[in-house]
Amino acid sequence: MLEFPPKRFDRALVTSLTDDEVSALPAVPDRRTWTGRRDRALLLVAIQTGLRTSELIGLTCNDVHLGTSVHVRCHGQGRKARITPLTAASVAALRIWITERTGEPATPLFPTRRGRKLGRDARGGPG
Repeated sequence: MLEFPPKRFDRALVTSLTDDEVSALPAVPDRRTWTGRRDRALLLVAIQTGLRTSELIGLTCNDVHLGTSVHVRCHGQGRKARITPLTAASVAALRIWITERTGEPATPLFPTRRGRKLGRDARGGPG
């Protein structure tokens, strides 16, 4: 029986952000603009929860619970529900953002200026 040698390939090195980089990220968006306030809230939620891009842009206002037990609920891979508690900084940013944004509770939490769901490239997705 012939054996084939294993395929040789380079694996991409997966790295993570440093604490300083993580702290600096939410300060980047311009909070004087609507999109800057949206993006800051989005970054805080992303950093804290570790949600995938598709999970973040799929969140609706109904998925955020700011009552007694503050958390975000999302449906991840395999339609599994995941609940992640939120820190005070994320809660404060989300309270401000949810008050400012317009739309119904079932609409995207982080919409485009036209109220549509963000696409993976930060523009409006299909539809």
